[in-house]
Amino acid sequence: MIKTTCKKAGTPKACPKKITKLWYVTHTKVPKALLGPFMTGVDAECGRVVTRSALAQVTACLVEFVGEFVHRHAVNNGHVMRAFAGSDRKVAM
Repeated sequence: MIKTTCKKAGTPKACPKKITKLWYVTHTKVPKALLGPFMTGVDAECGRVVTRSALAQVTACLVEFVGEFVHRHAVNNGHVMRAFAGSDRKVAM
């Protein structure tokens, strides 16, 4: 396996984005997350709205590293929740 630094590689695939938080939608009566992971709290908030539960809440988890699979999954979750919440619609001019 060839080891290169992010500066030399120049592509995001060689160096997955490092973040400090992943966001989830949790419920007080359920021990596991209902929805997630999400890259932003705004996306998780859209997920909370979509669940339509008064007891649902947004929770952040600190992480040291996010791999490419989790990153893609979190980005996709955000797109889906924004679409269901209706905040992805663009105004036609």
